[in-house]
Amino acid sequence: MATGKKHAGAGVPMHYECSVHGLLTKSNEPLFRTRLEALCGDTESAHCELHHEISCVPCVETPIGPLRREDHMLRLRMELDLADPQNADKCKNMVCMLGHPEPRSGRGASVRPAIYAQVFSGNAPRFLSLLGYKFHSEYVRKGYWFLYRSIFKIIVSQIYRLDAQGDIQSAQAVDPSESWVVHVVADALTQDQVPRLCEQLDELKRLFADYVELVVVDHAFLENKIPYS
Repeated sequence: MATGKKHAGAGVPMHYECSVHGLLTKSNEPLFRTRLEALCGDTESAHCELHHEISCVPCVETPIGPLRREDHMLRLRMELDLADPQNADKCKNMVCMLGHPEPRSGRGASVRPAIYAQVFSGNAPRFLSLLGYKFHSEYVRKGYWFLYRSIFKIIVSQIYRLDAQGDIQSAQAVDPSESWVVHVVADALTQDQVPRLCEQLDELKRLFADYVELVVVDHAFLENKIPYS
């Protein structure tokens, strides 16, 4: 059986994810990466990553009514070894629960509560099934990230679908134009920290405006609704 531990600090039930997103063209990606290297250190400051994310929904459907809003999708994020992605023993597993985003807050970033729990041993998908969840969808994200000011994680990646469930080797690029998704995210441990982080994300929008337009994703697209059929 899998075992897990809370990723956030002891006594902290959740933190607040503040983020902006952008679509980076294939031609601008090398220029943007050079800019990040200049801001965040050098070529050694880039961290390559290969993530496989599985979304899971409750096995038992909550009856229609107010309580249905309390249902949450869980996400299993698996950080795969770049040299040996098929090796489950080298995989780092994290269960994520993302809460409902702030609706039309007027802030310069998307803000939503989040809880992360590391699964540090055992079978992570089996662990979720024991929690009463089942598979819903999946995708693979491949790219790199930089850490800016020791606060902001700037993720530059491409998204892949899997033609065969669970088979990384069947991954196919979602965007034929080979564009990149830019996701800039910072975590606030308390709500008091959120306004300042959002102001700083506004500064990053202007800093990177020559390469990519970073925007606030509409809260409707980030709602953690269960797609019951």
